[in-house]
Amino acid sequence: MRSIMLHARRFGMQGRWRMLAAKQPSCSLLHRGAATITASATAPAATVIAAADLGTTQALPTISAPTTTSDITTAVQVLDEHTAPEKLQDISTLILDCDGVLWRGSEIIRNAPEALRLFRRVGKRLLFVTNNSSKSRVEYATKFRSLGLEVSPDEIVSSSYCAAAYLTSVGFGANGSRADKKVLLLGWSGVEQELRAADIPFIGGRELQVPVMDSMDAMKELRVDPDIGAVVVGWDPNFSYSRLVYASICLRELPGCLLVATNTDCADHIGGGRMMPGTGGLVRAVEVAAGVTAVNVAKGGEWLLPYLCRTYNLDPSRTAIIGDRMDTDILLGRQGGLFTCLPLTGVTTLERLQSLPASERPDVVVGSVAKLAGLP
Repeated sequence: MRSIMLHARRFGMQGRWRMLAAKQPSCSLLHRGAATITASATAPAATVIAAADLGTTQALPTISAPTTTSDITTAVQVLDEHTAPEKLQDISTLILDCDGVLWRGSEIIRNAPEALRLFRRVGKRLLFVTNNSSKSRVEYATKFRSLGLEVSPDEIVSSSYCAAAYLTSVGFGANGSRADKKVLLLGWSGVEQELRAADIPFIGGRELQVPVMDSMDAMKELRVDPDIGAVVVGWDPNFSYSRLVYASICLRELPGCLLVATNTDCADHIGGGRMMPGTGGLVRAVEVAAGVTAVNVAKGGEWLLPYLCRTYNLDPSRTAIIGDRMDTDILLGRQGGLFTCLPLTGVTTLERLQSLPASERPDVVVGSVAKLAGLP
């Protein structure tokens, strides 16, 4: 615990870590010796995207520090393939984000497959942690293979899986204290598959049918399933006002009903300079309508890091997180004193980093994940 508080003081987060330690007494951040998961990797031909080709994420070496902000005193240094690899010498586990780090949409980041092979070759354990809940771990493993990335489902921690893992931890499922409860799912196939794998009964998902809530009379007459013990909100392209009404009534009127968010990301780049609204907007709508706060089980929330430490026996002092978002990936690293690395192939630009105080920046900024492995 003393080690944890030293990390917390470094980032000014003593209060948060006290709360985490109280909630997760069985999670130690100091364990060592977790078994390394290995897998071979191949790289068939695929559409490749390089850092310099991403219009909003140019991999420039440095930019001048502004003179109008007193607490920003140094320019952001972008490490290349010659200077970046040495930063990982004492790191045993790499937590990698996916979209924006390994691929963008269906386009592979240049030399990403080769980088993963090199990391494995030198003995790094790899975990792939994504806030995208649209796919299950098995579905993600298929996508990895389609892009030339050989990854085991056991190495993937998707937010769809996290939702099921969290519910299991609080008693849902066949052998839990809430075995008689089911889940109302506002989400897609990824969460459906993970709930089934965890033997957690649910209603909704892609097939959720609720009456049209177009009048006060319709709302007064609505009857919800009394066995619902949690509402899970994930990526849901069929989200509607009627679904919002149903979910909010469950949360307001069913005793002990929980609200669980697969993630709270506000938006994601989809190419061409366009942003896609993220799950966070849907979660916020339900929170406002129901008057409750969701448990965010993904990066950016407080549940995930203790879970990863407990499940994968992580040693924070020898763990690095590689991600393109400050509010999820880098935040997760800062929560536990992990080594943080941001590649400029995703949503965070060099200009955005330069606007931050030096104390809030990632430990390392690189043009792409390939640079960390010593590749161009």
